[in-house]
Amino acid sequence: MKINWFSPLPPAKSGIAEYTSRLIPTLQKYAEIVLWTDQQHWSSSLEKYAIVRHYDLANTPWVEINQADLNVYHIGNNSDFHFAIWQISCQCPGLVVLHDIRLQHFFTGIYLEHRQKSNIDAYLFQMKKYYGIQGEQATEKFLSGYISTEYMAEFYPLTFLALENAVGVVTHTKADFQTIKQEKRWFVGYAPLPYISEWQANSQSKNNKAPYHLVVFGYIGANRGLDFLLNALSSLPEKNQFFLDIYGQVWNKSYIEQQIKLLGLSKLVKLHDFVADAELDLALANANLAINLRYPTMGEASLSQLRIWSHALPSLVTRVGWYAEQSEETVAFVRQNHEIEDIQQHLKSFLANPEYFIKMGKNGQEILHKQHNPEIYAQAIMSFGQNIQRFRRSVVAYDLIEKIGEELSNWVDCKTLDMQIKKVAEAIYFISN
Repeated sequence: MKINWFSPLPPAKSGIAEYTSRLIPTLQKYAEIVLWTDQQHWSSSLEKYAIVRHYDLANTPWVEINQADLNVYHIGNNSDFHFAIWQISCQCPGLVVLHDIRLQHFFTGIYLEHRQKSNIDAYLFQMKKYYGIQGEQATEKFLSGYISTEYMAEFYPLTFLALENAVGVVTHTKADFQTIKQEKRWFVGYAPLPYISEWQANSQSKNNKAPYHLVVFGYIGANRGLDFLLNALSSLPEKNQFFLDIYGQVWNKSYIEQQIKLLGLSKLVKLHDFVADAELDLALANANLAINLRYPTMGEASLSQLRIWSHALPSLVTRVGWYAEQSEETVAFVRQNHEIEDIQQHLKSFLANPEYFIKMGKNGQEILHKQHNPEIYAQAIMSFGQNIQRFRRSVVAYDLIEKIGEELSNWVDCKTLDMQIKKVAEAIYFISN
């Protein structure tokens, strides 16, 4: 089977780019892979496993794209990385791997970034199309600044706009699978997010004496609970027994630096920028507890959590979305609206019984090896792709019939329309089978 794989690629600062780079060496054993990208640069190491093709939307090589047996489109919430992929998917049916189920951030990035009237009108049209008058009214409040993007993402996720031309959908969470399956519009599959770690974790090498090392890493937006963590640490009587390292991009660095100073944490917290993978892996290997809070979540499975588990590292997570599907034997939960209280309680529990948390990290590592195996994931993608391949022609034919029916409805009466659609359907069936 020949597969066109549309995804961000390293060195793009994207978890999905990392996912692709880790999966392709395994997937290429089962199919011929062509990686398609609109990036000007990509890691040359990928070319050991797959052909890499560059494209741009102004001059899309449709002939070459249509020679594949299956197009796989990776959709996430960053419009910089996924806009072109979505545009191609709208014109060429395929399998959508949905990395986020709440896509308001993605579509507001597309339609509202430059605040052009034509784009705002298009955004309003889509919101009304999917959510009716209620969606239109919410959009007007949103555009006026009365409600947040996070609110819009929770109640008006625009997920199905990203799937309009999909033949099939793969999700990485059970909840997303059920949400999409109940629509009965697509072939839907669930496969746990795969992960390969080149780091050999050894919990015996960790520092087991105070100060214990806490770690936060990744793209740290306002939803990552850093405010709660800093406040919990500042008022914890045992705070001097911990040291917090923050790796990555903070949404407002000057604000966080000010908070660290105001809360008297300058000697207990260190801000780092993004670092090389090897340096981050070393930091995780030497850490005692990871903090991986997210609220609201966009519904995504967590690549960062898999990385934490690869180091047999215990972690605190918010009981929401994919995280809520995890066992209490593998993570420690923090409740919404009780963040400071729960963080402090977990830190005290850690000091009282560190062995319990060490066991939690080992349990997570076992789950990683059993459920997030790239071999199993690659085979699942292949199996699902082969199944939906049979239905691709019928889906295309159905869409063509629907579009012709809409066009004919503007010109003929209902009785004549029914007869014409029947004839068109018979003709399309003949040429598509």
